[in-house]
Amino acid sequence: MPHASKKYPVTESIRPLNRESVTSSIINRLTDLFISGDLKPGDKLPTEMELAQQLGVGRNSVREAIKMLSYLGVVEIRRGIGTYVAETMPASVVNPLILGLVFEQKTSREIIELRLLIETAVAEMVMQKAESEDIKKIENANEQLRAAICSKSLSSRSLRNLDINFHKTLLELTDNKPLRKIGEAIYVLFLASIEKTVEEDPERAVRNHQLIIDAIKKRDPKQLRKHMKESLSFWMEYIQR
Repeated sequence: MPHASKKYPVTESIRPLNRESVTSSIINRLTDLFISGDLKPGDKLPTEMELAQQLGVGRNSVREAIKMLSYLGVVEIRRGIGTYVAETMPASVVNPLILGLVFEQKTSREIIELRLLIETAVAEMVMQKAESEDIKKIENANEQLRAAICSKSLSSRSLRNLDINFHKTLLELTDNKPLRKIGEAIYVLFLASIEKTVEEDPERAVRNHQLIIDAIKKRDPKQLRKHMKESLSFWMEYIQR
């Protein structure tokens, strides 16, 4: 339960923002308040409208920043009640790599290119190390997503989590902790866009995953790189819409 606090504990601490890089500036400003102690675990944030007025920005930018902080677990959105600072901060929030990437204003071409490099390296490492039991794990992860899509009973957020679970399974199979941390940091930035794309074309992820699995099973790095590039080309198209 949140501790007792002033209704809006940060009003005096919030100064208007310059109009550059709006969403990342909002996240930066709120993060400064977490670090300084002006915002404490359990504190209630001002409403979107109040934050927009205090920061001198649009409500959409505030909403996007709050959504990103919610995905990270920094704040909790309680429907019909308000938005609160989380009682405990996940370890990922204090990871400088994740924070640096999150402060990008949106999922950019550069981040997608970085994801392509990371995922290709991950898949190639798995190809070199994978035994039959490892391949079964990634096949099972993709089958869980396929079954969920066929059942039509899960939300787009649940499908998103199953999609990401496939990629996290690959990360685990590299048996490389630094690479795993970098990969997980990258996926934080794709939470919202994966949720939207899996809603638009849920079968696409299953098909792309299967092509990657097939290339790994054949130990064919050329085909693997080709399928990885084709798979992520969709994200390039997505951000240009």
